[in-house]
Amino acid sequence: METVSPKAENITYIHQDVQWPIIPLEENAVAAEEISKPYPIDALPSVIQDAVSAYHKYGQQPLPLIACSALANVSLACQSHSNVARDKYLVSPISLYFIGIAESGARKTCADSTFSKAVKEWQIAARKKLEPEIKVASLVHEAWTAEKEGLLAQIRRSSLTGEDATYLQYALKRLVENEPVVPLLPVLFFEDATSEALASHIATGWASTSLWSDEGGIVIGGHGMQSNATKFIALLNRLWDGNPFTAHRKTSNSFTIANRRLTLSLMMQPIILEQMLFKSDGISRQSGFLARSLIAYPDSGMGKRFYQEPPTELASLPEFHARITECLDDTLDLDKNGCHSLPTLMLSKKAKSEWILFFNKIESGLVNKWVDIKDFASKSAENVVRLAALFHIFEGKSGDISAENIDRAIQVINWHLGESRRILGETSPARKQPKQSDARILFRFILEKELSETSPRQLQQLGPIREKNRRDAALAILLNEGYLMETKRDNKTVLLVNPCFL
Repeated sequence: METVSPKAENITYIHQDVQWPIIPLEENAVAAEEISKPYPIDALPSVIQDAVSAYHKYGQQPLPLIACSALANVSLACQSHSNVARDKYLVSPISLYFIGIAESGARKTCADSTFSKAVKEWQIAARKKLEPEIKVASLVHEAWTAEKEGLLAQIRRSSLTGEDATYLQYALKRLVENEPVVPLLPVLFFEDATSEALASHIATGWASTSLWSDEGGIVIGGHGMQSNATKFIALLNRLWDGNPFTAHRKTSNSFTIANRRLTLSLMMQPIILEQMLFKSDGISRQSGFLARSLIAYPDSGMGKRFYQEPPTELASLPEFHARITECLDDTLDLDKNGCHSLPTLMLSKKAKSEWILFFNKIESGLVNKWVDIKDFASKSAENVVRLAALFHIFEGKSGDISAENIDRAIQVINWHLGESRRILGETSPARKQPKQSDARILFRFILEKELSETSPRQLQQLGPIREKNRRDAALAILLNEGYLMETKRDNKTVLLVNPCFL
């Protein structure tokens, strides 16, 4: 997030006969201490690589964010094609979760729009194509329902009159076994949804979808998170794992979620990441949600992105879009049973050897190199085979996953591991400065509410930090550094906001 202190230094302001000193807060708590390493663009398959590079040259967004946008679309288009096996017991989905961290103005929205163009056009075309079939199927299902109700009514009458209902029961059994199928309409994108709404759709609707937002605050701070963050995060974690589970509901029937696939692509500002790291409501590191995700927090490049005319055509983008469409076409027959009976991709002998070397290297690093981010490192070997499987499918390969695609995936996942350690390791500002981060979150809330004054009680009731000790520590920083000033009014504590921020 941008620094909340004013640009001018050594300035004082007069408010209620008081001088206000300006002492800036320290730099952003999740800002990196070191510069992000170059993204391994050469590790991507040629079509993806060329499309990402061409768009980067024109749009000038951070290369890692563009690459994540492209790969999220690949995940969404290919995730219902197969599972992937590390061995005969360790079989998993191939879906990926991406989280991009950037200030407002990073232009990732444009990149998302460009790379998701084929997915959105396919969804519109598929729904249009299926609508006539669904109309007919719905009428057939209505007739089936009427016949079922008629048989049930006859069976009830027979129970009252004492007539033999054996034939009716047999007919009902045959009817139920042959319930007509109503095709599903593809729904590939979700943004602001409660955990109940997302779970309900995934359980009964289109089996391959995504939680996709270029404003991650809509998802992280939207209705879903406010209603029950722990439940929402648990849902996302289980969908990533791919194991069947039952969702229990107080106000409706419980339902089982199985054979479903979810891609996640969130873009959020640093302030949202800070809230995730320091809130105690299930979205923290301990929840395992971040560890399942591939995180990128590159330099924005702001101040150096001068305008240039767009090229006649961005190289490889049409080819990228065409391949995404082909992959989605292969999913058009998904039904209510979801992604069942999927083939399982295996690693070639050489690919398995390369993967084992990576696995063992990560394992040994859990006590040294990766000790600060054990949670991320422990998921990295699985993310490698998932990404390698996506490369394999996107390139239209047959047979086992090659060593080349495992090596490519290792390079990309290693880069994301480095990002996680840079942002969240023990030496990162995010781990060393939690009180500074709380102060920033609290003051951001005050500014967003356009408060010229407030009180500890009001902040306790309405503010983003409800734990009294944390709130008081954050207030102490804001008071000591001149962002707020404490006074008394009618024997009540009033907190005045430094007028230079108003």
